[in-house]
Amino acid sequence: MNKIYLRALQGTVLSTGAPLGWLIINYCNGSGIYQELQQNPMLYSYMLFGTMAVFIGFGIHVGRYEQLITSLAFKDALTRIYNLRYFRERLKDEVANSHRYHHPLSLIYFDLDFFKKINDQYGHPAGDKVLRSIANTIKKTTRINDVFARVGGEEFAVLLPRCDLANARLNAERIRSSVEKLNVTYNRSQTINITVSAGVVCLTENETAKALYGRADKNLYSSKQAGRNQVTG
Repeated sequence: MNKIYLRALQGTVLSTGAPLGWLIINYCNGSGIYQELQQNPMLYSYMLFGTMAVFIGFGIHVGRYEQLITSLAFKDALTRIYNLRYFRERLKDEVANSHRYHHPLSLIYFDLDFFKKINDQYGHPAGDKVLRSIANTIKKTTRINDVFARVGGEEFAVLLPRCDLANARLNAERIRSSVEKLNVTYNRSQTINITVSAGVVCLTENETAKALYGRADKNLYSSKQAGRNQVTG
């Protein structure tokens, strides 16, 4: 659940404590609950809604900071997609789930071709814009339960739960094609084009997360050796 909504909900529940506590105190002093509510309806309404406003406001404030901390911990600062730390955790979890429930799990590992030349020719700000543009483009092609992460300088990975090798290859080809068609404009007049090479694998029986990642890396290397801008898997 979103941390902001969660803390606001908790604030709503906690806000009932003030009027309820005051009601219990008066009950212990001999006042009847129903009689007390009838005699002081404005007091209890004020205590309830006033406390509710304060607690909800504070809860939203805390929730926003928690969301920010979570984002900083698991998101890449430049591209705003998941980072290597989060990817590694999810990879281990998804591999374990795949072995337990016997559903397919695929991995696409790719990086940008000749990215160093872009930094050398146009400068690092241009390279950063290319990375952001590619991340935004690929996010549109992934499913809600896929894990798309930046795992290196110009290296990315997409973890695809419940996806077999054939469909993973289709996804990888869709990524390759969308990047190839992408035109990144820099300084209004300069257009930067780039391609990606990808390796695709599907988890085998008893295979570890490290082994799966290693096979994807080998397939990526094969794509580069074969001329780049292609998918191997």
